[in-house]
Amino acid sequence: MIKKIAVVGSSGAGKTFVAQRLAERYGLEHIEMDSLAFENGWNLRPVEQFKVDLEQRFDKATSGWVTDGNWNSVGEVQLLAAQQIIWLDLSRVTVMRQLVPRTLFRVLSRKKLWNGNREPFSNLYSRDPERNVILWSWQNFDETRQRYQRCLTDGSWSHAEVIHLRSRHEIKSFLQI
Repeated sequence: MIKKIAVVGSSGAGKTFVAQRLAERYGLEHIEMDSLAFENGWNLRPVEQFKVDLEQRFDKATSGWVTDGNWNSVGEVQLLAAQQIIWLDLSRVTVMRQLVPRTLFRVLSRKKLWNGNREPFSNLYSRDPERNVILWSWQNFDETRQRYQRCLTDGSWSHAEVIHLRSRHEIKSFLQI
C-alpha cells in the first residue's frame, strides 16, 4: 500500500528528523520541502514552479512519500494529498531549545543545506524574520499552532489520519526510538 505522510509543525519542532525516520522505516521518498522552495543564495523559487516540482515528486514516488514543511504558499497540496498528517505541536520553549543549538551548529560548522545554501552568521543577529529562523519561529509560533488547531476542528484534515504529538516523549514513543 502506498503511504502519503505530511509532517507539520513550527520551525524547529523536528519535522525533518521525524520525516527522515518515517521514510527510512517505510521505504518512502523523503521530500524536504525547503529543498524545493529555496534556490542557491536563499532565493525563493516562484510558487508555481515549487508546486509543480512538488507534485511531480509525488507522482514519481511509487512507494509513497513523506514531506516535512508547512509551506502554505503552495496551497498546502501536501496536506490535501496526505493519508496521514503528523502535527508536531511542541511548546515554544521546547522548540527554542531545539532550534537555537541547531542554528548555531549550522552557522559555526558552515553546514551545507539546500542547493548550496549555508546559514550566514549575520542571520543570527538579523531582525528580519525572513533571514533569522529563530526570530521566524518565535514570531510565527502562535499563528502556526492556531492554524493547525483550526484544521483539527474545522474538518480540513478529515480526509487523513491525524497524529497530534505534543512532546519529545510522545515523538520518541511514536517513532519507537
